[in-house]
Amino acid sequence: MPQQNGPHVAIVGAGFSGLLTAVNLLKASPQVRVTLIERRGVFGPGTAYDTGNPGHLLNVRLDNMSAFPDRPGHLADWLAEQPSWRAQDGFITRGVYGEYLRFLLDEALDDSPDRLNLIGAEARSTDRQDDGWHIGTTDGEVTADQVVLALGNLEPASPPGVEAEVRNSPAYVENPWRFDPQTVGEARNVLLIGSGLTMVDAALTLRRPGRRLTALSRHGLLPRAHATVPPGAYAGTFSGGPAQILKQVRAATAQADWRAVFDTLRHSARDIWRSWSQGERSRFLRHLRPLWDVHRHRLSPGSARDIHSMLAGGELTILAGKLTELKTTDVIEVSWRPRGKKRAIRDRFDLVVNCTGPLGVISKSTEPMIRDILDKGYGRPDPLGLGLQVDDDGGLLNGAGDPAQGLHAIGPLTRGAFWEMTAVPDLRGQARDLAHRILSDRS
Repeated sequence: MPQQNGPHVAIVGAGFSGLLTAVNLLKASPQVRVTLIERRGVFGPGTAYDTGNPGHLLNVRLDNMSAFPDRPGHLADWLAEQPSWRAQDGFITRGVYGEYLRFLLDEALDDSPDRLNLIGAEARSTDRQDDGWHIGTTDGEVTADQVVLALGNLEPASPPGVEAEVRNSPAYVENPWRFDPQTVGEARNVLLIGSGLTMVDAALTLRRPGRRLTALSRHGLLPRAHATVPPGAYAGTFSGGPAQILKQVRAATAQADWRAVFDTLRHSARDIWRSWSQGERSRFLRHLRPLWDVHRHRLSPGSARDIHSMLAGGELTILAGKLTELKTTDVIEVSWRPRGKKRAIRDRFDLVVNCTGPLGVISKSTEPMIRDILDKGYGRPDPLGLGLQVDDDGGLLNGAGDPAQGLHAIGPLTRGAFWEMTAVPDLRGQARDLAHRILSDRS
């Protein structure tokens, strides 16, 4: 039960966002108590950094991956004390970064053993009562004064044409983050649905002599790569609607390295997004998002070299087209229509892996906690349906559009309001600010 001398905050999700919110809360107040609830039972790394694959590199240089925006050298200082770690061109492996997050958790447990509680269970429901929020989990109930939803990305989107029979087939992988690549056996012809960063990870994981990988996406666009040496900063500014921004970016990239241009644009992306009308945001998502994604969310130089080597050697092929049908026989038969064409092509694959990324429409989510919050009216989708509608500080708005006292969200669930809320440089500031907001709001 919550104590009178300090708030009890329950955080649902213990990946980067949830962990850093907890760490910031504990550092900011000697009285706050925090309960981290994580269904995977793995606290700290989350899905993104819980990997031992040496080919899985961060897509941001280590000098911009400190957990604390006011301590930019914190990660580098920690690395200096580690007996062994691997980096290429300034990019460490995601597994090493996961160990860094485990260190932050261990440090918090050592510093605040009586104020930090870990629960390995799935949070499935929440209810507001006089003594606070009651969270129902698969291991009992947690009562807290305030609740933070740090659920990360939504579950993978299901591609069109995937029927239940296909989904239940051992030759189909719906969630590439929850399968053991050793179980695919001797699959020689593999289809990867999508061509973004998730596809890159899957391709590097599944790479084997004699195995043919095909990546299919609507636009056939591959993420661009970071430069081996960071370019000089670009000093320009951007303003206006999507079409105006696009024109300004094209003019800027004619004069400066496109990476520097996009880095500058990223720093103002949140303010630009918030200045746009719903119509402008919708037009951006419909027409420009694919271009933004491949330039903004880049490959490390090492990963790019590996992928381009696979392309040059015929191990990997990138196709642009629309998936129209999947059905099972002894393998999976796939029908797809090349971009700009009317006639479909059929092919057969031993294995199909869904790499389309997270679900983009929150109302379609099957996540129990999200469904419960939406069904009970404690929260509602943002106008574009990208996530939950929140105020300027991450507080949820209920079904009537009023503040849901004591209920907050962080990370991708807030992208409808803030857009860029997926990478560490964005999330660490949001975690710090949310912690301060919670401690000032004792509702």
